[in-house]
Amino acid sequence: MVRYVSPVVANLASFKSFAGVDLHKDTLTVCVINPSTGEVQFQKLACKCREKIVEYFAALPRPSVVAIESVGFYRWLWDLLEGVGDKRLLADATACRRLAGRRIKTDRQDSNNVCDLLLSGRLPIAYAPPAHVWELRDWTRHRNYQSRCHSRCLHRVKSLMYLNNRPGPAGLAADGLARYLRGQGKLLPERHVRILWHAHDQLSLFERQMEQSERDLIRLVAQSVFKSVFDLLDTMPGVGLITAATVLAEIGVFSRFPDRKAIVRYAGLNPRIFESADVQRGGRLSKAGPPDVRWVLQQASWTAIRSDPAIKKLWQKIARRAGSKPAAVAVSRHMLMWMWTMIRHNQPFKGKAA
Repeated sequence: MVRYVSPVVANLASFKSFAGVDLHKDTLTVCVINPSTGEVQFQKLACKCREKIVEYFAALPRPSVVAIESVGFYRWLWDLLEGVGDKRLLADATACRRLAGRRIKTDRQDSNNVCDLLLSGRLPIAYAPPAHVWELRDWTRHRNYQSRCHSRCLHRVKSLMYLNNRPGPAGLAADGLARYLRGQGKLLPERHVRILWHAHDQLSLFERQMEQSERDLIRLVAQSVFKSVFDLLDTMPGVGLITAATVLAEIGVFSRFPDRKAIVRYAGLNPRIFESADVQRGGRLSKAGPPDVRWVLQQASWTAIRSDPAIKKLWQKIARRAGSKPAAVAVSRHMLMWMWTMIRHNQPFKGKAA
């Protein structure tokens, strides 16, 4: 979601220096504009020289505002500059490039473009989560990564069993696989037994690490800053610790979305629309937002369909015209909208009409 700098920085005239940063893995390029004189300066710094970076930004005329172009690894610089300048902003890189037009693509041009947009009050702002949300996000993404690795390992185990016409038990984990190999391993080729014992070791590791990650998530969501919202989300069918924590981590502040459709677009659960003249058709999901939100909501939607009669009825209604899997995606979209409504009105889940 994109916001513009005018409501964020109320009085641009109060700042004596404006800095735009084009960040890369090894270097960063800074463009600094003095609004009173119009002087423009450029500086290229090595990312490994953190003390020099702090010294450079601390030496800017105060009060200063720094806009960092958003990349996947911006957070270290964001934290490094905390308390150094008077204002930090995260610039939406895609929107900045769009507003730049057909300029030459260089580090200087990119930093200059960010600085120009900032000075003119047209800088598109991306959401920079606070430290406590970022910590929760790190743990939820790590826990979801572990879960996906665990699922891939289980898929490999089931494939080997089917290859030998030995499907094994319906539910399988590390302990169950060990019992199966001790009791039925003689029915499998020796090479496959050895491979499956390797898979057992991997499953044991993932399961132990997932338990440890869940303990950290429980500790984090028990904090006062998350607890009230988490308790509301926990009242929805199909939503547990992992789903609620992931939504909290990836969405952050729910109030930054003006309506339910905005939060759906942020999560990438809205279908693409193709329109020309009088012809309009829908396409696949945009998938424009954080993938972990879509992944956990998809898992939660199937649980909600099985456990809640009203949600199951909604799913059946959509499935008759679209199919079962697209209907489950639609249910996950509705669940996110219900979450937004619950938190906006500070009310627990009251059914699918909430």
